[in-house]
Amino acid sequence: MSPESKTAHILIIEDAQGIARALNRALGFHKNGRYHVETIASGELALERLHERPFDLVISDLRLPGIDGLDLLERVHQITPQTRSILITAFGSPEVEERARVLADAYLPKPFRLQDILRLVERILSQPPVPRPSAPEHHVADVPKPSLKMMLDRRKSAHLIVIASDLDGTLAEAGHVPPQVFKMLREAKTAGLILILVTGRTLDTFLAEGPFADLCEAIVAENGAVVYFPRRDAVLLPFGRLDPLLLTRLEARSVPLERGMAIVATHEPHDREVLRSLREVKSGANMEYNLNSVMVLPQGATKGSGLLYALRELGYSPRNVVACGDAENDRSLFDVAELSAAVSNARPTLKALADVVLPHPNGTGVQALINDLLDGRVPQREPRPQRRLRLGRRMSGIPVYLDPFALVQNNMGIFGASTSGKSWLAGLMAEEMLKQGYQMCIIDPEGDYRGLSASPRTLLFGGPETPLPAVQDVLNFTEWNVNSLVLDLSMYTYEERIEYVMEFLRALRSLRIRRGRPHCFLVDEIQNLCPREGGPLTDLFLEAMRWGGFSVISYRPSLIAPKLLAALDHWLLTRLSLPEELETIAPRLSHCTEGQRVLEELPALTKGQAFLCPSPTKPWPSPETRLIKFQVGQRAIPHIRHLHKYLRAPLPEPKRFYFYGTDENYLSISAANLWEFREALRDVPPDALARHLERGDFELWIQGVLHDDELARRIRKTDNRNLTGTALRNELLAVVTNRYEELDSLA
Repeated sequence: MSPESKTAHILIIEDAQGIARALNRALGFHKNGRYHVETIASGELALERLHERPFDLVISDLRLPGIDGLDLLERVHQITPQTRSILITAFGSPEVEERARVLADAYLPKPFRLQDILRLVERILSQPPVPRPSAPEHHVADVPKPSLKMMLDRRKSAHLIVIASDLDGTLAEAGHVPPQVFKMLREAKTAGLILILVTGRTLDTFLAEGPFADLCEAIVAENGAVVYFPRRDAVLLPFGRLDPLLLTRLEARSVPLERGMAIVATHEPHDREVLRSLREVKSGANMEYNLNSVMVLPQGATKGSGLLYALRELGYSPRNVVACGDAENDRSLFDVAELSAAVSNARPTLKALADVVLPHPNGTGVQALINDLLDGRVPQREPRPQRRLRLGRRMSGIPVYLDPFALVQNNMGIFGASTSGKSWLAGLMAEEMLKQGYQMCIIDPEGDYRGLSASPRTLLFGGPETPLPAVQDVLNFTEWNVNSLVLDLSMYTYEERIEYVMEFLRALRSLRIRRGRPHCFLVDEIQNLCPREGGPLTDLFLEAMRWGGFSVISYRPSLIAPKLLAALDHWLLTRLSLPEELETIAPRLSHCTEGQRVLEELPALTKGQAFLCPSPTKPWPSPETRLIKFQVGQRAIPHIRHLHKYLRAPLPEPKRFYFYGTDENYLSISAANLWEFREALRDVPPDALARHLERGDFELWIQGVLHDDELARRIRKTDNRNLTGTALRNELLAVVTNRYEELDSLA
């Protein structure tokens, strides 16, 4: 195939995030976009993708999680014999090169220049494929090779998928890890869990080919100062080394030292000499205590920061991490993790910090915890105060919080009539999740959540300005970034929305299994995507919701497919008054003695009031366990329904603002949107403006038609200042102009 003749589809299989990203960008921009590039991090998932569609070229690393690159290429050519292939590796040998020349069209050792691989790709794609001889016999290593089916069969959750464990005192007792613990770790790896060892030990205490190098995606050693990636055989020192002058001073004072690659260790009472030397040298360093040991580390190095570095390199999120430990130097590890677990033999101070104290010591406790996680059981825990989501206040003034586990482990329904405040509540919940560092994906059919793109690390795709990217591009972006996404489908037809969401859900499954991300999804107008009479999307949504993490929003729950409603665990309800809507939700409230009272109160709820309704059957991971009525809290980011529609687009005549003089005569000036309202303020006489302001006309229109409570509040403050004449006009102009510019930047 000539590279100039048509688009070439290229699949890159590479688990090193930096290399994968560089290859994706270089090939994606090469030849004016004639290469369509996809990136996958494991051989098993690459084979699944190749069964879905053919590729012109496969570029694979040699060392991959599970099946290695050579075995992968052999199976690729069994699936699609015409697919061309390149093997890249930093671990070349005569044996590897000999087998690669049989299985691949090219063999490229690392490191290489991007120009080299670009020329190689051009050459290979410009030549016709040649028949391949049979591959020589080879030895298949006896290591866990998780497949997608294994993961689905064994794991019940896509949330807590990274196990970051201390070694001594946690997995090991007296320096020994029992065989049954290693067996459990192998089962966990086969089920798709990611294992990371986080230890104070130096790397030279581990054999390069030992069990931890086989089992773990990273070993964070020397209390976080050294990070080893076994697949790449790469050792990195993210925080540098200690100042040599400090080491010289310590040796001069005869301080007994154990040296690592980046740290030194001693014991009490020599910590006093260490502190004295640090003051004299004035170099940056950390001191960490563990029992009576004292470690001196490069500045910034802790177990927690070392783990964060490893997670970034591997492409995982701390919101997917379970940390296990036993001693004081595990504190920072617990701070980073989504769930922290102290073994029963842990120090009392660490137990006090842990989310969970395991009932068993050492590896036995970790083994039982992993078994529970694989079966979808999260230990009972009290949410950390700083991790709770604040939804508002009860009528008595007591704050109402939600544990994020209720959203990422389960599914939520948010229902309420139009203008009842349900979208505001959903947006508030999303803002709270974004603040906690969860990766969200918001499927927004009407463009109502565009304002969330003002949040840090949140990107908007689609809408009036730009078309939505291809689904695979969205998935690639999501995998290699922790940014949240708002997918604005408002410019698509109904059929196009269905097609796009269908393709997205199908492609999403493998990403969530491998990465545990996105952590949660917000789907608006679900009644249009999964109508009561059924449709092609309902079963796809139900399959995705098996893993939890979905919140769906609708103003008419009676129009939603019943089996999707049945899959929801917890509900948030704003005002509902239609009999068919009350009838739909009544069965969900019947388990509670307060259910009838809630049904009676729902039609009379004012805007900003809501009920929290936990599931009667699923464990509720929150201190709130009953039906709770509350006042919804304030948003950090203003949410205006159909924001982009009313800033400049004309409202229908009955909804426009008409200006009248002091004699009640129409001034022939009207405003069909916020832009026209701002411009009219320049022409309307100040006394007419004062009369409208005094009667509350501006406030009523802004709240009732534009639904902008914040602008109405600012207008009310202007009225309280008792301005007149030009001063009043200028103040109103300033208030409306500032608000317009704020909202325009969001929309």
